[in-house]
Amino acid sequence: MSTSETGMQFTEGVANGEVRYDLEDFIRASGIPPQEAHEMFTKYGPYKSDLDPLLKARADQHMDLMK
Repeated sequence: MSTSETGMQFTEGVANGEVRYDLEDFIRASGIPPQEAHEMFTKYGPYKSDLDPLLKARADQHMDLMK
């Protein structure tokens, strides 16, 4: 895929409300171990709308285990 096509897809995604994480930003923002964050990012993609609910579910699950 050419750089112009990639840029165009990114712009369309942002225009449609799809915000993407950069891998390094996701690792920092997630607060989970880097390897686990990398695996999640690779499996579920860069979109914040896909990753944020997974992080919340993971956090909720950990809170349940601590009760």
